[in-house]
Amino acid sequence: MCDACLRMVPAEVREENGRVWLVRACREHGERRTLLSEHPAYYRDLNGFYFDVMRRGHRQRDFILRLTERCNLQCPICLAGANEDLLADFTVEDVRRLTRRMKGKKFDLMGCEPTVMPDLPAILRVIRESGNIAALHSNGVALADFDYARSLAEAGLDEVHLQFDGFDDDAYTVIRGEPQAAVKRQAFENLARLGIPVDLVMTILRGVNDGEIADVLDFGARHENVKEVFFLGCRMLGKAVGSFESAQLLPDQVIDLLAEATGRRISREQVRRFQKLYFAMLSIFGIRKCFYIQHYLLIRRGNGAYGTIDDHLDMVRLERVLERYRARRRAERRLAAPLFFCEALPVFLRPRALALAAEFAVLGTLMACGFNLKRVRRRSILLGYITACDPLIYDTDVAENCGKGEISRDLGVQEAGALANVLREHRWRRA
Repeated sequence: MCDACLRMVPAEVREENGRVWLVRACREHGERRTLLSEHPAYYRDLNGFYFDVMRRGHRQRDFILRLTERCNLQCPICLAGANEDLLADFTVEDVRRLTRRMKGKKFDLMGCEPTVMPDLPAILRVIRESGNIAALHSNGVALADFDYARSLAEAGLDEVHLQFDGFDDDAYTVIRGEPQAAVKRQAFENLARLGIPVDLVMTILRGVNDGEIADVLDFGARHENVKEVFFLGCRMLGKAVGSFESAQLLPDQVIDLLAEATGRRISREQVRRFQKLYFAMLSIFGIRKCFYIQHYLLIRRGNGAYGTIDDHLDMVRLERVLERYRARRRAERRLAAPLFFCEALPVFLRPRALALAAEFAVLGTLMACGFNLKRVRRRSILLGYITACDPLIYDTDVAENCGKGEISRDLGVQEAGALANVLREHRWRRA
């Protein structure tokens, strides 16, 4: 997509002088270039593995439900364009109609800030009664009220993805427009008291809060209701366009920041090997997931300490098994998945790995049946290096396997949230 006119254009991923670029050719605006990676060997290896093992056409299991365009904050970086384009909120009856025809889904309740909706508890009850998973994405302002948080828990809330950008109010003032550290801590404490599993979502701006990455990770490791810590690089969407270009980050750059913050305890090589395992499991279970979202797995040791998956699994040996699986998938051999499990079994039967057999079994089951954080065992902490697709990095080949669809007032049902992002950006810019 040309980032100037937002038309779809021919493009290619190109390696030049030790960097990987997305190069687009627009008839009107000429060549447009976006940096994707400063680690070409890493990018080339994972990119090749991803497209060899992932198949297109899997049904979408996760949908962003964009409930409202309203918010109780005015974040300068708001990627969702809150309070700018006020469409009607979804109603309880709207959600009931959706859940009648959509079963076995995870609904990520987003939009701008769902807690501004008086009907949110009723919407949660509808989702729970339909047998789907209800995941709330929130800035935490309303959740700082314990009684309100409890009302959501009683209505059937499964998990919360909480904006948590660090502990420095000066950084919050830049990112969220006002001091927020105390509010975030109170919201988190309420969720912990209620036993609600949490994903800490840290939006990172270069030069603003990137120095707090390790502190947020350590905070998550100390609290057993934290099941995920996601590091979100700011991208050029919504209000961030035109103001924060110098602060934007891709997941590939966030991997470097976390490696540096942890003294290379979580290295790029470790992430690369684990990501191959993650892609392989996605392909076996037929799950859509974007190439731009990458992961790693930490293991709690108690007293706030954590280890890595590499402490328990021989990931070097497992990578050789994964490469054989890749070759079989590329050759479209029917027994690729059974042979992978047979060859990987000795790695998982080693004593250090057997100690985590229950953790691995639950994670595998969740991938197969729907990833509800409520079911994740206490020792597992999933790390995510993520970004929202914007017109600068939108790639139709990647978006075909977008891990989340979207349901909204303005765009209806979209199988790829990535496409919804850029279509909405197109509409906003034309307006």
